[in-house]
Amino acid sequence: MPSIQQPPALKLDTKMDAPNAELLTAFASLFSSGKYSDLTVQCGERSWAVHKAVICSRSEFFDGACSLPFKESSTGVIDLSEDDPEAVEHMINYFYHLDYLSKSPKSRRATQPSSPASGPRARAQQLSANAAVRMPGKLDLALVEDPLLAQAHAQSVPSAISATEIPSNAPASPLLTPPHTNDRIDYFSSIDAKLPLSPVDAQGLDDDRLDYSSYESESEDEAGSDDAPSHLIAHAKVYAIAEKYAITGLKSLARRKYAGQLFDDNHWSSRTADFAESMIEVYESTVDTDRGLRDLVIQAFREHPELARSKDVELVVRDTPGAAWELFRLGWGLPIC
Repeated sequence: MPSIQQPPALKLDTKMDAPNAELLTAFASLFSSGKYSDLTVQCGERSWAVHKAVICSRSEFFDGACSLPFKESSTGVIDLSEDDPEAVEHMINYFYHLDYLSKSPKSRRATQPSSPASGPRARAQQLSANAAVRMPGKLDLALVEDPLLAQAHAQSVPSAISATEIPSNAPASPLLTPPHTNDRIDYFSSIDAKLPLSPVDAQGLDDDRLDYSSYESESEDEAGSDDAPSHLIAHAKVYAIAEKYAITGLKSLARRKYAGQLFDDNHWSSRTADFAESMIEVYESTVDTDRGLRDLVIQAFREHPELARSKDVELVVRDTPGAAWELFRLGWGLPIC
């Protein structure tokens, strides 16, 4: 069996009573030693010796894989090679520590190396290069001998846009009233920051979604460091894998950690690029109705309108239709969903 990677040192809450601390210490010892292990989780070239009683009781996916007549139940090996190794490691650490600790931050490019043409900037440039191929010329409906299409053409002229289609109290569109000098950066800040967020997803998250000051940072050492590392991408990946394998507690924890770094004003300026890249994970790794991280992203644009000046953010938004649509609605003062 492959060697087991030594987990990070266990951090216990000083307020935790002795029995709970004893239980977590025992779990940490089981994980570090591999004693009584009866299951192996693989992800690419990495593997972890785990215990069915620990992980199957926390996830219906693992419970089904081990109890139903699948290959995993007979071989004792669960292959998660399709998932991100970093996210899998954090998930397993959570099973035994009720927490996960990000090590050196790894971006989407670092965990999925393919070629220099990766990441939001390169992807957007590639889209621009292929725009002529992917976007056909506009169809002139007036030339089509079909009464329905002809009627559609007659109703599609710009003058046919009625005033009822746009709320009377909506802010002026930046396309109709071009901003001057630095006015563009104040566009989002002109929107009422107290616009209602979308409903919380059905996970029953109990944290205060508006009081972002209550979210704690990664650690006291990182919070006080001028070069505190960003783990926004890692937290977004952990959130996605927790949703995939129905691990409610881990999903809630990843959301709190993501918000804790996202709204840490002390280091915001150094995290814009990582925030932009984490948006790809947020909008591509979960379903549209999952508002857990999406609402945090939208709130970040409300609180930091200077994001509109970030080239990394611009390229990601251009390449991520879900984010572009929600920011469009935010700009018009409309509900996100």
